[in-house]
Amino acid sequence: MTQFRRVCRWLHRELGFFTVGLTLVYAISGLAVNHAHHWDANYQRGFEVSHMEPVGTGFTVDVLPIVLDRLALADPVKNTWRASEEHLQIFQEGTTHTVNLVTGEVTTESVKRRAMLFDLNFMHLNTGKGLWTWVADSYAIILALLAITGIFLTRGSKGLGGRGGVLMALGIALPIIYAFWMNLN
Repeated sequence: MTQFRRVCRWLHRELGFFTVGLTLVYAISGLAVNHAHHWDANYQRGFEVSHMEPVGTGFTVDVLPIVLDRLALADPVKNTWRASEEHLQIFQEGTTHTVNLVTGEVTTESVKRRAMLFDLNFMHLNTGKGLWTWVADSYAIILALLAITGIFLTRGSKGLGGRGGVLMALGIALPIIYAFWMNLN
């Protein structure tokens, strides 16, 4: 049994150090994804209202060059759309300008990737598939090995036969109870 524990300790230590980076990726992005209903972890959204001199509701081909000139946009325009007689939308990379042609009000909405969190969530949710699926599957297997080897690291009243066993049983029971409770509702 001593040799078995020695192997468990070695595996647990080596795999534990190896998985630190991946564990942080999944922990940080997991917190962000869990609270997606509170905020958008992937994108930072901006909203700004400004005014320009109104151009009127003429034909799009006539009013568009005037609007573009008055907005003096630095980045290239990807597309435009006449949403209604009074509203013209101008699309740029990550930005939408909605111009009220009658009042001159310009609503600018911008969307920008959040540094790091976008990438962490991309990995956590395995959005890219392909090679990352192999990495994520390997990580899941390593986590299972860490859990199993961890069971045998401590002996006595703090180990599997004592407090450790009780905590392990609680950890196993928690998702089972939650799944049962969710199926009742």
